[in-house]
Formats: sequence, structure tokens, C-alpha cells
Amino acid sequence: MKERLEEIPVILFLIIVAIPLSLLFLPIIFIYLVFDFFQRKRFKKRYSNYLLSIEGKKFFCYTNRKNSHHYIEKNIIPNLSGDVECVFLEGKNLKTEYIQEYISHMLAAISDRKGFPYVIKINNGKALGKSMNNEFYTFKSQNKSPEDLLILINSSFDNLKSSL
Repeated sequence: MKERLEEIPVILFLIIVAIPLSLLFLPIIFIYLVFDFFQRKRFKKRYSNYLLSIEGKKFFCYTNRKNSHHYIEKNIIPNLSGDVECVFLEGKNLKTEYIQEYISHMLAAISDRKGFPYVIKINNGKALGKSMNNEFYTFKSQNKSPEDLLILINSSFDNLKSSL
């Protein structure tokens, strides 16, 4: 019985303070949700237009991970075909000449997220991506030729298909 009496101030506090405050903030939360909805809608439209503007581009994305960074810069990047753009991710900072907000969204939207490096191709206004992590580290750990890995990377660009 004494425990129930100790709960009464908490219940009164909730009734007197918490409920009116939640009613007060409910319109603010609603306005924020509406604003956020339109912001996302506008971003998706701009992103779609951006993808259409860079139609046909190919990206090779890699990070500054110690055991791969130097290998990629020494053996892979100089030998990539000329139509492949490199995107270097250092921590959370993208090193690219393209709009970072869109490239970041492109990387986050990859369905095959097994780890860097990624290959991404823009086709029909969509970003198609694939992780090359497993293949890359298999080649690297088995000391296979970087030329064979380049052939695999280039064929991965050709094999990217829309999931629609």
C-alpha cells in the first residue's frame, strides 16, 4: 500500500506536466515531419536529375584502409580505363570532383554492401553498384596479378544490371 502512495506524485507529474507538454510539441513535430517529407522529396528529384546528368559514368570507390589503400593507388588506379572516375573515401570525407552529397547518397544506397572497394555505374538514371571486397582481398591475399583484378573490375562494370 505504501508503494502505491509513493507512485502517486509520479502519476500526477505525468498528468500535469508531461501530457500538456506533449500536446504543446505535437504541432511542432507535425510541422517538422511535413518539412522533412518535402525536403526528402526535393532531394530525390535533384538526385535523379544529377544521375541523368552524369549518365554513363563509372566510379571506382575505395577507402584509406591501410592494407589496401597503397596497393590500389599503385596497381589499380593507374591502369583503370579512362572512363572510370576514382572516388577516395578518407574517413567520412570524399575526395572527388563530383558533388559529395550525391556521391555519398549513391554509396549509402548500394544494395550489395559487403565492403570497399565498390564499382558503380550510372545507367538509365540509376546508380548500379557492386562490392568488389571479396574479389579484391582474394586476389591480394593470393598474390595474383593486378592485371587479372583489373580485368575483373572492368567486367564487373559491364555486368552491373538494374534490379528492376
